[in-house]
Amino acid sequence: MTERDEHRCGFSQEEWDAAKPWTAYLETVEDKRDIWLANVKRAAVDEYAELRLQNLPGPRRVLVLTEDWCGDAARSVPVIATALALAPLVEHRYLDADEHPATLDRYLTHGGRAIPMVIAQDEFGNSLGIWGPRPSSLQALMRAQQRDLDPPGDDPVAKSKWYAPIMAWYARDKGKSTVEELLMLLERGGRRG
Repeated sequence: MTERDEHRCGFSQEEWDAAKPWTAYLETVEDKRDIWLANVKRAAVDEYAELRLQNLPGPRRVLVLTEDWCGDAARSVPVIATALALAPLVEHRYLDADEHPATLDRYLTHGGRAIPMVIAQDEFGNSLGIWGPRPSSLQALMRAQQRDLDPPGDDPVAKSKWYAPIMAWYARDKGKSTVEELLMLLERGGRRG
């Protein structure tokens, strides 16, 4: 694959080959393992989203940049994996972002590294785009928190207060926004034959 092709599809064959299938990735999760496993059990996709996942316009390859220490990844990636498992035309793999910083550096969020990051390509190797590090409405909430409140630092009480609205958002949403935004990405381009 040439550098031009790599840019066109969003990730290199080497990055794809280094990534793990979902079950193999989940076995490597150590940090926040209890949160990951609880979210794997809770992850659900509604009937309409499942129908859309089963009827994508063509084959897809999806690379998810993630890390087990990331709270957003622990809440979003199990939902992403559950949704993608329902899509017969999607091949998906999970790549440790810390081991592949150059990959993550191509997808900065407001100038900084943030995960999880979902990179999708179509059956022709064309980039369909990226998603991440969180659903747009939660990203807006995070930006407001960062703008309006002092960073919590290491104080556990301050951290708990700072993250409370974010955790409440995840509890209310139950992954629905993540799945909807993922579908918007996967449904781009291609044709059903």
